[in-house]
Amino acid sequence: MPSNTTAQDQSGDRNPRRAATAGRQTFRQRLTAMGARLFGSATEPDTAKATPSRRVQKHVLRDYHAANLAAARTASEELVHAGFHTGDVPYGYRAQRARVCPTGGSPRWRTRLSIEPVEASTVQMIFLWRATERLPIKDIRRRLTVARYPAPLDRHTGHPGMWTEAIVRAIVRNPKYLGHQVWGRTHHGIQVPRSEWVWSDTWAHPPVVTLEQFTNANRHSRPLAALRPGNE
Repeated sequence: MPSNTTAQDQSGDRNPRRAATAGRQTFRQRLTAMGARLFGSATEPDTAKATPSRRVQKHVLRDYHAANLAAARTASEELVHAGFHTGDVPYGYRAQRARVCPTGGSPRWRTRLSIEPVEASTVQMIFLWRATERLPIKDIRRRLTVARYPAPLDRHTGHPGMWTEAIVRAIVRNPKYLGHQVWGRTHHGIQVPRSEWVWSDTWAHPPVVTLEQFTNANRHSRPLAALRPGNE
């Protein structure tokens, strides 16, 4: 996903997994509580007949990781449903810190998106060329480069980057330009079915394009109308 900044979610809980597992017992503490040895004998042969302690360690470690992953996913989904941003900031937006005060909890900082006017206008032109003129991605990239539209900043250096077909394609396919927060579109680099994406319950930030423009720019993809919250 293209990003206009290297800034990540600057909330008090920078890592949803860390926030979700706060106060949990460590792997060592859980093993000790179960009365298991932390390490088997150094002289024991590593055979299929594992000692009970080794079996316990494997089961506890597996359950521990599964619980952490489930808690991290739940924490991320709750942030997205509430309209808060996680991850890289899309081109056309800027990160805006928001202070929230949960009931019975301490204040925390979350991130919302606000419009960056010049970049947002560039995004609108990209969708116009794609949806109305039906320009191929490579021709859109060429137009952007020749006309010197501001390119996204390089995420590693923070300096102006250059337009590539991958960046243009990612912009065209990013549903966050509809004004909703969307999470879980990929998993370990693999595309996730749209029916499994997590959407914010309402508009989370100002939209850059309309649903019609987005749909027309992605005509070869499944329409999003039936997948938005409230229309499923």
